[in-house]
Amino acid sequence: MPISNTRFSEIVSDLSGQYSADIILQNSFRIIHKYLIENPDRLSWRGSPPDLNTESGISSLGIKYFSAYRKSDFPALPATVPDQMVSIVMHAAYGYSLEECEGIKLTHQQSMCAENAVGALLERYIDSVLREHGWHWCCGSFVKAIDFIKESNNGTWYELQIKNRDNSENSSSSAIRNHTSIQKWFRTKSRTGETNWINLPPLMQGHGLSENGFKAFVDNYLRSNQ
Repeated sequence: MPISNTRFSEIVSDLSGQYSADIILQNSFRIIHKYLIENPDRLSWRGSPPDLNTESGISSLGIKYFSAYRKSDFPALPATVPDQMVSIVMHAAYGYSLEECEGIKLTHQQSMCAENAVGALLERYIDSVLREHGWHWCCGSFVKAIDFIKESNNGTWYELQIKNRDNSENSSSSAIRNHTSIQKWFRTKSRTGETNWINLPPLMQGHGLSENGFKAFVDNYLRSNQ
């Protein structure tokens, strides 16, 4: 038996108190839960998936959603030890001193961590602009191949996958979209560095999303989360 709207609201209210979720964020969770009820094949879950028609299932989904939203996307510190052979190759091939090689390896690790953070920050930026326009960020990695959804007036769904660059997925990842209505948008072109904001899906246009806006958002976010 489906959970009543009243009980659903009580569960979400309890969770929102734990994660400081405002009304708009709570509503996004409601919409994403509704989407998954209507499209159960889109649920991606390690292990046995929760039953989203039960209190425990709603709670499990809510915890995953709100905790992902509150998780910091500040670039992580490198956790691996560089391969010492890299220094030897750089020294022999490019003439760097061994001391310079050590610094370059650290900088490279930091650059990789920063690059890994850009995709999450891009989604946060888009969410910060579009949530009030009916788009909902599927943070938490439990909606398969979809980063944003929007419900139309006739009850159909707009589904969007966001990529930071046009080459940031392999063929098996792109194949997930085959025979679906999922659209893809990428931010930059890998061969030229040109940005792609002008080609945002039509329903995402006209709300001020831009490269300058993204840069300002990232700068403010990282300064606030240091």
